[in-house]
Amino acid sequence: MPDRPDHIVHWVDGRWVDAGVAPSFLAHLGLIVFAVLIVLLLLFYCLTRIRIVRGQTALVIERLGVPKPKPLYPGLHVLPPLQRVRKRINLEQIQAERESQVKTSDDAFIVIKWVVRFSVKPTDDAILAYVYKVEKPIDQLLWRVENELRQIIHSMTLNALYDQKDTISQRIIGDQAQNALETGLQIDDVVFEQPMPPAQVRDAMNNQIAAIARQKAAAAAEAEAERLHRVGLARAESESKELQGQGVAKERMAIARGFKDSFELMKDGLPEASSHEILALMQETIEADMISTASSSGRSTIIFVPTTMTANGALTDLMPLVAKDVEK
Repeated sequence: MPDRPDHIVHWVDGRWVDAGVAPSFLAHLGLIVFAVLIVLLLLFYCLTRIRIVRGQTALVIERLGVPKPKPLYPGLHVLPPLQRVRKRINLEQIQAERESQVKTSDDAFIVIKWVVRFSVKPTDDAILAYVYKVEKPIDQLLWRVENELRQIIHSMTLNALYDQKDTISQRIIGDQAQNALETGLQIDDVVFEQPMPPAQVRDAMNNQIAAIARQKAAAAAEAEAERLHRVGLARAESESKELQGQGVAKERMAIARGFKDSFELMKDGLPEASSHEILALMQETIEADMISTASSSGRSTIIFVPTTMTANGALTDLMPLVAKDVEK
């Protein structure tokens, strides 16, 4: 039997056979380290296949370049071998702000700021269409909105644009909703800020507004002056008619007073005459004075009124009443 303890010997055919040097501790340690490395690599690979999908997020998965029909939604997922994440999709609402220079139908060039709020529709087909149908779906959506905005504003005047901003927004949403859905997007809102015309246009508009304000003030002042003028004329006419009425009343009072005095004088001068006779004499005297006065001017026209009138208004019927009143 060999006397070397580091060798392994075997008894074969009645004799000892040297099988070589026995494995040392270092050799066993190398095997252990290799096995541990294999285990760690397998564990690391398994960890890399784990996916935690956050809220409002979806993962599009491919297997050997072929997309899986169902994306991964929020939660914990383990990817099988040969599968990879093609794209991570944000399902939150996105806001894109743009600024465009447009031209109105009255040849006014203005700069308008607009905002589009949109999101990826959270369905399997919409998410796959967003990833695979168009290379840049968001850029395409913004281009379509801006292009339609230019077309709409080109057919409107500047004043109409200020009044119909909400109408334009609803029209764009209605026209572009279907196109956006074809690429997996849904339009939530389109908002337009106040249009900003060039400085020259703003100055012209301000001057026009100031001119209109001055015209309104002048028209109001002119109307007020016209009102005061008419009020003054009406007041003057009223006062004139009042004074004229007072004059007529005084004239009639003087005539009545003179008539009464004449009647009393004639009654005293003709005591044997009755009241009717005195009134008849006064009437004839008045008629004679009227004819004499009218004949003094060559331009006068004399109208003869018969003393005996119809029963509807005979002057002779009034004589007793006048005489009775005078006697009182």
